[in-house]
Amino acid sequence: MKSVGIAVGMIETLGIATTIEATDMMLKTADVAVFQLNKTDPALVTTYITGDVSAVKLAIEAGKQVAERTGALVAYSVIHSADNLTINQLIIER
Repeated sequence: MKSVGIAVGMIETLGIATTIEATDMMLKTADVAVFQLNKTDPALVTTYITGDVSAVKLAIEAGKQVAERTGALVAYSVIHSADNLTINQLIIER
């Protein structure tokens, strides 16, 4: 298995407004890029970001704080060194 050496962070929130606010905060906090947003239903949205491990961890923490403040945090996670296959599965067109 080959890893790409970049981290992937995921944060799942309730509501598009909280998703936008949390994503904005993540992008302002650290040098990360959004590569996917999955809307499961009108209320449940998962935002995926990439970057180096420290930046992704910092960004996810910032987004998590926004979502917790509004009561909309569902889940979050950071994969420290994502495998190419993992990233390819996340980028599937929906």
